[in-house]
Amino acid sequence: ARDVSLSADGNTAFVADDSSGLQIIDVSNPASPSLTSSYDTSGGAYGVVLTADGNTALVADGTSGLQIINISNLSNPSLTGTSDTSGDAWDVSLSADGNTAFVADGGSGLQIFNVSNLSSPSLTSTFNTSGFAYHVTLSADGNTAFVADDSSGLQVIDVSNPASPVLSANYNTSGRAFEVALS
Repeated sequence: ARDVSLSADGNTAFVADDSSGLQIIDVSNPASPSLTSSYDTSGGAYGVVLTADGNTALVADGTSGLQIINISNLSNPSLTGTSDTSGDAWDVSLSADGNTAFVADGGSGLQIFNVSNLSSPSLTSTFNTSGFAYHVTLSADGNTAFVADDSSGLQVIDVSNPASPVLSANYNTSGRAFEVALS
């Protein structure tokens, strides 16, 4: 397992499970989780985020890029849309309005997609970070992306205009940055 997101009610866990794709697990009884269903993505599922309505999972799917999966019927997930990225998709975050997806795309940096039409995501822009983008988290207002950029540390990118991302700052961590979380 590479990543996990919970449904708003906390009863379902969505696990990015590498070569096994998206695993949907009933955790309503945390002492006894059980598999509800799975969707075998075409690549390696590394990151997952849910839309606000809980009906769609966006999966960072390694060499297969961004996979968008309809999960409105938890027992029968289905592919809604896909967009191959130029690198390997490691993580994905979603804007509060659900219209923009931010993909940590390995050697290709930060890829920004318009996902207002979930069946047809389109690339808005790319910000080529200096390292290898493993993870991305957005600020509460959605104007700043924080990227864990491997040996290049933390990259802070102004994404207030998704069509034109700009580096705000970076912090060269002493080790390799693989993930970032905000308090």
